[in-house]
Amino acid sequence: MLFLIRLRAAYAPRWSHEMNLRPTLRRSHLLASVTLSLGLAACGRTPGQFEILNDQVPVSSGGGCSIPVNPTVYQGEGTLDLSVVRSDFGSAYFVFPLIENNLPSSTSGSLDPNEIQLSGFQVDIKWIDTPPSDSIQKAFSDNAGGALVHYQIPWSGGISSGGGQLSAAVAAFPVALAQSIVAAAGMGVDPFLTVELTIQALGTTNSGTHMESDPFHFPVQVCSGCLATNIGPCASAAAPTNLGNGCNPAQDLLVDCCTENGALVCPATVAVQ
Repeated sequence: MLFLIRLRAAYAPRWSHEMNLRPTLRRSHLLASVTLSLGLAACGRTPGQFEILNDQVPVSSGGGCSIPVNPTVYQGEGTLDLSVVRSDFGSAYFVFPLIENNLPSSTSGSLDPNEIQLSGFQVDIKWIDTPPSDSIQKAFSDNAGGALVHYQIPWSGGISSGGGQLSAAVAAFPVALAQSIVAAAGMGVDPFLTVELTIQALGTTNSGTHMESDPFHFPVQVCSGCLATNIGPCASAAAPTNLGNGCNPAQDLLVDCCTENGALVCPATVAVQ
């Protein structure tokens, strides 16, 4: 089962940074839906029953962004280049969680009472390791009562019980937070700032039990200029060699860029022949 997102290109015909604005979820059955009710306490969480396994590595093809459902294809940490982030991005950084429902299944047929219907994600952001400068710490604390570092986003999709899996896309680092860190100054090519993104999936079983997944902790190295490369004037004479991450050019992969009226455009646009 692939989570497939069709992108709207804002500045280049093949790639887009707004991959989470109008997603299309294409589902297929990985596991047969099975039924068996489970008695759970109304509050609390049993570790391992509902969890995020890892951060999937997206695949870019045909101007889209496909998030696979493959436990063996993932990354353990990320990189965010603040210099590439633009104000019209959907998010400065995306996490692509692979979610698994390990509630018990049965062979009774009909509706699966332990299938989990996703409602969204809880996101928490904090800096870790070496403390950053006071001005950067202030960017994390001085933001509308913490709304940029502690928030929920909506999402939908059903995950069958008995080991069913689903991938998703989580806007895990607000553009406004990235802009606040840039304004604080002091960021450079070397990623000395490390943030931890803590993500929980939220949902309800078909039998009405509220579910929160185990917390998933994902480290991201933050820099300014460490991914943008081969920078020249727009538009480039040749197609860029490094296309970057097709879901979001500001994260994880080198991307060729160009400048237009003093603004960085990534990936670089190509002159019409």
